[in-house]
Amino acid sequence: MTQELPIEGPTEVELNSLIEILKKNEVITRYQEVKENIKENRALEQLIEAIKSKQKEAAAFEHYAKPAAAEKTAAELADLNKQLKDSIAVQQYREALWDANELLENVIGIIQRGIDNAVEKDEV
Repeated sequence: MTQELPIEGPTEVELNSLIEILKKNEVITRYQEVKENIKENRALEQLIEAIKSKQKEAAAFEHYAKPAAAEKTAAELADLNKQLKDSIAVQQYREALWDANELLENVIGIIQRGIDNAVEKDEV
């Protein structure tokens, strides 16, 4: 997930250094490990496919005005979604994602405050 940055010179060097530090951070590495585990989890993949299938069934029953079948399918869909939400792997993924997001928001906040302070000093 490397992309070309429109930044050059010392700022680019510092940014690349920050990116490397973040890549090695335990919060980010944990997120990446959990994300990879999710991708490789066959049971979750099957559950997601079952959810997609039930969603299609529910839409078809709604379209053809079959309320009893639509209601039954909606209940089955709710159960599948609950299974997905309650999955330990999904809970671990959400927690790791939350932690990684919080870390990145903190880093962005620090950078923003530094930029704001630098701009204020130049204005004085």
